[in-house]
This record gives sequence, C-alpha cells and structure tokens, in this order.
Amino acid sequence: MSANSRPIAILIAEGNELIRMVTADMLADAGFQTIEVRTAIEAVAVLEGSTSVRLLITARSIVGDGVALAHLVHHRWPAVGIIVTSGGAADLQRELPPGTRLLRKPYEFADLIRDVEARLEQTVEEPAAPVLPTGAPPHSGVEISNGVGATAAPASEPDKT
Repeated sequence: MSANSRPIAILIAEGNELIRMVTADMLADAGFQTIEVRTAIEAVAVLEGSTSVRLLITARSIVGDGVALAHLVHHRWPAVGIIVTSGGAADLQRELPPGTRLLRKPYEFADLIRDVEARLEQTVEEPAAPVLPTGAPPHSGVEISNGVGATAAPASEPDKT
C-alpha cells in the first residue's frame, strides 16, 4: 500500500479524557485515523514509531508541556502539521513554532475540521525538509579515531599486512 492511499493519521495529545475522546470521535467521523495519547512523552513515542502521522493536535496544558511538544515536533518531524489547543493565554500564538495553528477551547466541530483541513493542505504544499542531527559537526570520517560514524576513505598507503 502506498503512503498516499493510507488514511491520514492524526495524533491527539490531550490530558482530559473526555475532550480527547470527543475530538477523536469527531475526526474519525470525518474519515481520519486517530491515535490518542495523554502526555508529551507518549506523543513522542508514537511519532518515533509511526510514519503515518501527518498532524498533531496537542493541548497546551498536557503533561510534558504542549508548547514544548509543538517545538520538538516542528524540528524533528517538519512534515507533521501542528495544532495547539488552549482555553486561555491570549498571547500564546507568539510562543508557538512557525506554521502552528492555535485553536481556542471550547471549540466547535466545524472549527476543528476547518483547522485540520487547512493545516493538512499546508503540509502537502510544503516539501518535507530532511531532519539532520543538531550539534554534530560534519566530517569525512578521517578524523574519527574509533570509527563510529566514519565513512570509508582511500588509504594513503597500500596495506602491507
């Protein structure tokens, strides 16, 4: 099965069980596959193990901090769209990564679907950038003494063993 024929998976990270269940039901009724988690750590575990998640909907106040989760997802999985939900914090949009949508609680079904569809359209239009490790300088492998991460390079002298 190709990636385009799979249902779009939406990861819902919400600590409030009722909100999480209702949100998942609304999205499932609209034809989306949903994955429900309670914490930021659970969300990261799902993202590390799944290539089908195209959108994260996270509450600002989940255990592990929804805003921090949004930044992590933005950097590690740039092809995953992000919607952050919040019942307060009028200036929250300034704290969010670029391209993240803010959805105010309580939200209506129509608002949720509109934001989901808009964010999914953005992720289709934006090419996925490669995720590169941060803090590791590029190298040719010749300066690595233990060989970990080294690339093969031609020997300067023939092997005489």
